[in-house]
Amino acid sequence: MLRFVIAFFATGLITSWAASSVVAAPPTFHSDIQPLLAKHCVACHRPGEVAPFSLLTYDDAAKRAEQLAEITARRAMPPWKPLLGDVSFRGERRLSDAELKILKAWAEAGAPEGKRLAGSPLVEKKPLTWHLGEPDLRLTLAEPIAIPADGRDLYVNVILPLTVPTGKFVKAIEFRPGTPRVVHHAVLFMDTSGKAKERDAATPEQGFHAVTPPGRFLPGSLAIWTPGRTPRPLADGLSLPWPREAALVLNLHLHPSGKPETERSTVGVYFTDEPPTKSLFDLTLIDTKIDIAPGDKQFRTVDRATLPIDLEAVTIFPHMHMIGREIRVTAKLPDGTTRTLLNIDDWDFNWQDLYEFATPVRLPKGTEVTLEGVHDNSADNPQNPSDPPKRVRWGEQTENEMSLAFLSLTPVDESDLTRFAGAERGKLKIGIRPPNKATAETDPAADPTARATAFLKRADGDADGRLSAEEIRTGLGNKPTVEQITKAMKTFDRDGDGHLNVEEATAAVKAMR
Repeated sequence: MLRFVIAFFATGLITSWAASSVVAAPPTFHSDIQPLLAKHCVACHRPGEVAPFSLLTYDDAAKRAEQLAEITARRAMPPWKPLLGDVSFRGERRLSDAELKILKAWAEAGAPEGKRLAGSPLVEKKPLTWHLGEPDLRLTLAEPIAIPADGRDLYVNVILPLTVPTGKFVKAIEFRPGTPRVVHHAVLFMDTSGKAKERDAATPEQGFHAVTPPGRFLPGSLAIWTPGRTPRPLADGLSLPWPREAALVLNLHLHPSGKPETERSTVGVYFTDEPPTKSLFDLTLIDTKIDIAPGDKQFRTVDRATLPIDLEAVTIFPHMHMIGREIRVTAKLPDGTTRTLLNIDDWDFNWQDLYEFATPVRLPKGTEVTLEGVHDNSADNPQNPSDPPKRVRWGEQTENEMSLAFLSLTPVDESDLTRFAGAERGKLKIGIRPPNKATAETDPAADPTARATAFLKRADGDADGRLSAEEIRTGLGNKPTVEQITKAMKTFDRDGDGHLNVEEATAAVKAMR
């Protein structure tokens, strides 16, 4: 009996020891580390991307195991700036506490390789060309742009030959710089006025110079590229109709690197068969009153806007320059509660992104949205490019400073759009309007003249070839008031007769795009 008891306990001890040995086994590259790197890191840490070294192979990662554990523990990598708060975002790159422990344990164990497991992620060694996959259309600059070794920043605008096939809509755009170190940012515009083409034709070289070209920002996630930004398609229910007469203008902000460089950018365009089913507004919060004295550690910027209808926030894009340190966007709801939409307390110019809310954020009519920024122009700021610090003012140059945030919002009720005279009110501008296939004037394939002519024919009650404010109101479903329409008409009533003829109505249609 005694021997049985001893054997029983001995077996239990052995089993317990074996179980603890399994639990305590260190993580290995193939079973634990490679899946983590594939998920969070190798989009940038591979040949041809912005990261300084690759993490595709065991040898790549093993020689940096301690560095990986240390830099992730202090959350310097992977680059994800928003703090945890009231909302969450799609594609968050924030490592979990469990993932941080795995990296630390792997480094402390000497970075064991382990055996390759069936089904483990295999990452190709070739450079990552497109984050969103092969585009439907590639648009590359016809010639490289020459950038001198030093001097002021350049703003070059190039018209790209975008033709959208019949029945297609723009769903996503991905910008790929040829020489990332010289591209401060890139912005895409739609110009339906013809002015961009006129300015381009007036210069002998490719493109023309201007800080801001004619036209309007593309809506939502289509518009802007900055270092560190991940391209994203438009959200469900959204796509961009492309007018036949529109020009796609690529606005490049280029800065010298200390040696002569060239830049030959490529834009990838992705189409969809699905027309938009809802509208998209762009809300710009911006404070241009920036004049920061040397040594000022707490220069604050602020801007506010009150929403006139019920909206849902889809994306948010913050932007500051080198000495920005904190940026926060909050929404004060009509019931007095406040929701933080974005909070970054460790701004880094090199890691900017457009953030898409995991779930659209409901913002009722009357919500006050506020942008707050903090800028540090002292010698204690390690990001300050000037030593000693210099006075910094608002401006587009890299040595200037900015404080802004773009929010993309969709209306809860599409019928609320009738409250907007034309395409905007205050800081809200309509970037996408769904087509109404029942009428020619809202068909995205129709040109502005055809749309204006169709609307005039339908709404011209007295058949005099002109539209009065009352006729326009009737044609729009009796929703803006006659007074609102009369006020909006003054911009387009060139002959001052209180009516819009077909040419004046065409100008109004173009302004609503």
